[in-house]
Amino acid sequence: MNRNIFMSAGMAIGILVGLIVAFVLIKLANSNRRVKTEYDERQLLVRGNAYRYAFYTVVIWEAVLIVLAYGDFHLPVPDLALHFAGIVAGGLVLSTVCIWKDAYWGLNNNRRSYGIILVVAGLFNAIPVIGSLSDTGGSDFPYVNLLCCIMLVVVGAELLLKQMADRRAESAEDDA
Repeated sequence: MNRNIFMSAGMAIGILVGLIVAFVLIKLANSNRRVKTEYDERQLLVRGNAYRYAFYTVVIWEAVLIVLAYGDFHLPVPDLALHFAGIVAGGLVLSTVCIWKDAYWGLNNNRRSYGIILVVAGLFNAIPVIGSLSDTGGSDFPYVNLLCCIMLVVVGAELLLKQMADRRAESAEDDA
């Protein structure tokens, strides 16, 4: 029982520290040193639609989990990981729509700084996953970290593909 209290307290402290670090990094990564990202009107419209699609993704995910639980069907994954997977799915829908509709980067974002942050966040999330794979003690697998890694890899790949597509489009315009 005491172990669960310490685990919960540790998780809460970790989330709080993570939010503080994220706040500082975002402030440093924006060109005007503000936390709030600035978007033009078109980007705000696209982002509004993307948030709606992401919301429905999470709702559908949770509805599926409810049906599975009601049917007494249990997946061999902790409930925390299943619910977090829904958040990740919503985040990926949001990111995908914004990336491909040119609404991912704000007017005051320093893309290089954000790219570095994404890579470092991916590495920090990969450490417990790699450590768990080599652990023979049977400790709990870090599913949340694995899901974060997957999300960061997918977002990073989409950003690179979008950048390549934009360069090809610019090259085609220059040739025409």
